[in-house]
Amino acid sequence: MKKKKIALFCYDGFAEYTISLALMYLKKNRDIITIALQKRDYLSCENQRLLVDASLNDCDPTDIDVLIIPGGNTESLLPCSRLSDYITTVIAAKGSVAGIGNGANLIVEMGFMDGRRCAENDTIFPRFPHPKTAYANTCFVNETVVIDGRFITAKAHAFVEFAETLKKTFGIREGLCDEYKTWMTPIAGWMKVTDSILVSQSTFEECNMTIIVSQNEAILIDTGYRQAEAQRVLDYMKEHHLMLKNIVITHHHEDHDANTALFSMNQGIVYDSTNCGDDTMIKVGKLTLRLFATPGHFSLGDISVLVIEENVLIAGDILYSCLPIQLCYGAKPVILRETIEKIAKAHYDWIIPGHGKIMTGDTITEMAISYIDTLNARIDDVVKKHGSEDDLYDIKLKDCVEHVDWMVEEPAIDLHRQNKLELFHTKLKSL
Repeated sequence: MKKKKIALFCYDGFAEYTISLALMYLKKNRDIITIALQKRDYLSCENQRLLVDASLNDCDPTDIDVLIIPGGNTESLLPCSRLSDYITTVIAAKGSVAGIGNGANLIVEMGFMDGRRCAENDTIFPRFPHPKTAYANTCFVNETVVIDGRFITAKAHAFVEFAETLKKTFGIREGLCDEYKTWMTPIAGWMKVTDSILVSQSTFEECNMTIIVSQNEAILIDTGYRQAEAQRVLDYMKEHHLMLKNIVITHHHEDHDANTALFSMNQGIVYDSTNCGDDTMIKVGKLTLRLFATPGHFSLGDISVLVIEENVLIAGDILYSCLPIQLCYGAKPVILRETIEKIAKAHYDWIIPGHGKIMTGDTITEMAISYIDTLNARIDDVVKKHGSEDDLYDIKLKDCVEHVDWMVEEPAIDLHRQNKLELFHTKLKSL
């Protein structure tokens, strides 16, 4: 996997102090490049001169992992279509943009934070004395650092918190390769996604059960298949004195709901597709969970759960990482692909699939869509050549998924075989 660069955008009057700590953290194991509108000396507000490495024209935006825009006097950058276009391309190439102080305000004024949450700064441009009236489409929040999709914004004084966030999000941990950013693997059956989200993984096809914890309250998403799986979660909640507030069942297949009766709640509700609206909100401690329909896998309905403050999605069997996406057994492939595309556009930090490794949202959705499209294209070729079921044998699982080594071998091969048959006969009927 190619290691992308971190880019610092410089301009006359940029505040060096707002990003110096972040750069100190990141330079230990990331390539950092300084860029600007032109390749020349730039004078910071601290009267330090910096000769940038490249101009925007000479630095490919698709090669940028995160573009950092420091605070300072950014008024001279407006309007600036070159920078706006550059940011647009960085985001389209699945990079991120991080701004602090007036660097964050600049992102706002360029329109990138419309419909998004953003750290509110008191120092927004003088001609707009209060951002809430000037930018009604941006949700300003009184938080030091805010992550919304691929944008990170911070208050001007929060340079320490900004640095810590960038280090956590884009740094490379000692002893690990770049790919740690892409997926998590279990340790003794557990995966800690954030301080509030813990996943217990079953030995049965790597099926996941998720516990969301805040202020001694817990919500459990899916209850597992075997009693031993439930007992491990029960033991954890007892050890940490957690009160189970609610249960959410993403869909009613046995490997996700068989143990529900083993868990007791104090007047809690079991949520599933039958009692969730398009946007059902529930609370656990300080966290807010959004439950919403994600159809396409199970004929009777699927829901997913978004932990809003963490930007983490628990997707159920809409997504897998240890099995090919299920396009048979009652699934609706067209609707499923549409659902995955909608999930992909949200750019979740992490997605917990029904089965397999926890992965960054972009990576797991790309993997799923790639499998669906590759398999469809291969089967289209068979149909166009008036082939038969025997010709499907040549469409191997390893030819349709990038990480066949992640697959739970026998069920993955069988599911792939059923997917081929389902799509093949569906296409024949449509002729």
